[in-house]
Amino acid sequence: MNDPHPLAGARQSLARAIGLTAFVFGYPLIESMRTCRLQTGGSATAPLRAPVDALHHIRRPSTDQDRDIVTPANDLLYTTAWIHLADGPRLLTVPSAARHPGRYFVLALYDAWTENFENLGPRNCAAGGETVLLVGPGGQVPPGLEGHRVVRCPTNLVWLIGRILVGDEADWPAARALQAEIALAPARGTGLGRRPLGVEQWAGEPIDAMAEAWEQQRPAELVAPRFFTALCQALAETQARPEDAGLIAWLGQAGLVANPQFSWEALDEPQRKGLVEGFADAVTLVATAARSRHTRPWTLARRAGRYGNDYLARALTAYIGLGALATDEALYGAGHFDARQQPLAGPRRYRLRFAPGELPPVEAFWSVTLYDADRFLYPNAIGRHAIGDRTPGLRLEPDGSLVIDFAHEAPADARNWLPTPAGPFYLILRLYHPRDGIHSWKIPALEPLEN
Repeated sequence: MNDPHPLAGARQSLARAIGLTAFVFGYPLIESMRTCRLQTGGSATAPLRAPVDALHHIRRPSTDQDRDIVTPANDLLYTTAWIHLADGPRLLTVPSAARHPGRYFVLALYDAWTENFENLGPRNCAAGGETVLLVGPGGQVPPGLEGHRVVRCPTNLVWLIGRILVGDEADWPAARALQAEIALAPARGTGLGRRPLGVEQWAGEPIDAMAEAWEQQRPAELVAPRFFTALCQALAETQARPEDAGLIAWLGQAGLVANPQFSWEALDEPQRKGLVEGFADAVTLVATAARSRHTRPWTLARRAGRYGNDYLARALTAYIGLGALATDEALYGAGHFDARQQPLAGPRRYRLRFAPGELPPVEAFWSVTLYDADRFLYPNAIGRHAIGDRTPGLRLEPDGSLVIDFAHEAPADARNWLPTPAGPFYLILRLYHPRDGIHSWKIPALEPLEN
């Protein structure tokens, strides 16, 4: 008897390849839309921050209690906003660097695909501050605003992440004063929120596909349909780059098309099976590569923020460092392994030693932050999550070197101690305004110590 569907196996294989590609390509978009939904609508795990087109000022540094953005920094005050330009341009006020001399800040702008397309701050704005005009794709500069600096945004959905350097609690008021100077308003003759975002109408909680399929080990056949449905809805809402048009058309060969009413059940069985297999392949790929493409002590993210066609780098960053800055603003070193190429784990003790004259070469500041296996800050008794060049009370060695201790239990001298969890953890070394030649500087490896 002849097979009634002689190409079913081939079509399933094609869908598997497309499923892997669609996840790697679309995961950052879904993480962006998911975060927008959580922060502008709230949820059981992440309270409402602010409605669309409104600023939210976070008045203290991040702690282990903050769970809506993975891998947060611990030495910054954040100001965030989700801006929807479909109804017209917005005016964004950049604070005066002259009124806050020596304090690092940047207003980073991201498109819906997590591309950090613009950074506004002291390096490229007037010292006395200025107001810029944000214009969406195909948007026009309103009459009377021609004199403003115009920032052309690749997508109508824009994520603003303002970062302001902050020290201990005594420094919070001064950092908040700068934060208060950030302003967001509709341009003259435009309104706010008249056209709803498609993401606002998604049913149920937005999906964190990597958390469910990898960290919680939920079956791919349960998670994949929700992910691909969200992706097709998001594609209907979001502008894609012209150079991605061919890739998006190829996704359609397995039934993945931009459609706010996309139906998983409308796909045939070979398509569904293949897409689930491709989803599982992609989750494993991203999770494994995110730990490190190599078992070396540190991996420097050379493509963070602006990715070109490196879709895997974009997906990896969305997984372990959503909202990363472009490399001319900051560099990120991810540490998952020690000097012996063994995964970092709490039962061991480690030391990170910066030799005399070999501290991270930056113009602004640097810090090393510790994260639990769930990609959030680790709760610990002393409330310390990071150590950097502004940490008060650090002890230098007699030769001028700096040694940072990593251990689950406190050492005899805890001034340079960063507490670790009992299980796996990883580190992010942040280098703000890296100096020329930084790529020839080598991050020292963590040396394991005998317990």
